[in-house]
Amino acid sequence: MQRTAAHVWTCVLFMWFLKKTDGKTQDVHITCQYSEDCVLPCSFTPSGGEEIRWFRQDVLIYSHPQSTNWHDRLFMDRTSISARELSLGNASLVLQRSVLSDRGRYRCQVTKGEKTDEYFVILKVEAPIRSVNLEITRLSGYEEVKCSTCDVYPAPHVSWSTDPPTPIEKLKYTTRKMADKQGLYIMESKLKRLGQRSDLTYICTVNSSSAAQTWTASLTETVHNNVTVTSKLYSFSTWTEITSAEGQDITIPCRSPWNLQNFTLTWSFTRANTSTVICTYDSKTQLISNHWNGTAWLEPQRIQEGDGSLRLRGVHSLEHMGMYTCNISALQKSHVGQTRVDITSLRSENENLSMKSSRPWWIPLVVVIALILIIAAIIVGIVKLQNKFSQTKPSGTARYSKEVKVTVNKSEEITEGSHLTSDQSKEHT
Repeated sequence: MQRTAAHVWTCVLFMWFLKKTDGKTQDVHITCQYSEDCVLPCSFTPSGGEEIRWFRQDVLIYSHPQSTNWHDRLFMDRTSISARELSLGNASLVLQRSVLSDRGRYRCQVTKGEKTDEYFVILKVEAPIRSVNLEITRLSGYEEVKCSTCDVYPAPHVSWSTDPPTPIEKLKYTTRKMADKQGLYIMESKLKRLGQRSDLTYICTVNSSSAAQTWTASLTETVHNNVTVTSKLYSFSTWTEITSAEGQDITIPCRSPWNLQNFTLTWSFTRANTSTVICTYDSKTQLISNHWNGTAWLEPQRIQEGDGSLRLRGVHSLEHMGMYTCNISALQKSHVGQTRVDITSLRSENENLSMKSSRPWWIPLVVVIALILIIAAIIVGIVKLQNKFSQTKPSGTARYSKEVKVTVNKSEEITEGSHLTSDQSKEHT
């Protein structure tokens, strides 16, 4: 029993060691947007004849070549792998029209003969905030300022403020969050209007759960000559991060959530608390002013479609690493997107590759064998000590008796073998 337990602990320690070393690949985390196509990465070294299987929670959803057993119906006609990419060692799965139920852990299994490699992907599906509406309602018998959004996942967070500022304890509001059949949230927050003050601007701020999106809507209602004028201003901000290798071309995203007619676009770069303008665009004149000519450029056709993304050619860590800000301004609407760009130098990458390639393959094997031998030696020592202790332990009143002969009634002879007795009173006389 003791040896069995020791063997179990040996296996547990061995598996723990493999997990801490290169014995298992790390999970890849992917976030996809609701209703859009998604790519789950999986790559291998091609040699021909590999079998590819994709699982979600151990349920087969795709295989190549196609298996006779059909896959999960939830993924029917929504999964595919490019045959051309597969020949190059790319077994990434294309998942079309992603929904919330697609969330979970996926396993890519690559089999060639008796060898099987597995790679894991954790998929999150989010529905970003696409619009926020702010209005005054009078349905409850008194005036309220209502802030709402819909088709969002996870549920967003909302907060209220005013300009000039109002103590938070005086801001009385209620918020409801309801999920529809698809699991998407509808959020409504109502703030009781503060008297008849016409100098207040009501501000509703809606944040996504990941804090990557912030929407701000403000409303001001003024009265001039018995005419009520309501002014609204919507602001949308985003935050992203990009990591690229030195010398690569990158695209820094900037997309307006609205279809704007007259607007201006400004790109700026900040590093070491110093900000410089990269380029500007005016939709009225359709003119681009580029201060990073030859390195940065915009695509006018895409800008007209609401995509003001900035393209950078051959980035370098000393020149292009820092904070990039995109600012789209229009009447009553503005969008600010901030993107932090980190660039890995070729020198550091080469050093990492050389360190990995210079490490002999047999070092992890030697470490594993040494660990097993040490654990085995400890177990053997413990077993020997236990055996030695059990042999030297006092036996109480038990004694050892040699073979004896006892004659009973002078006619019967009984021979007793060597035995242990725990009580001398139980001996034959």
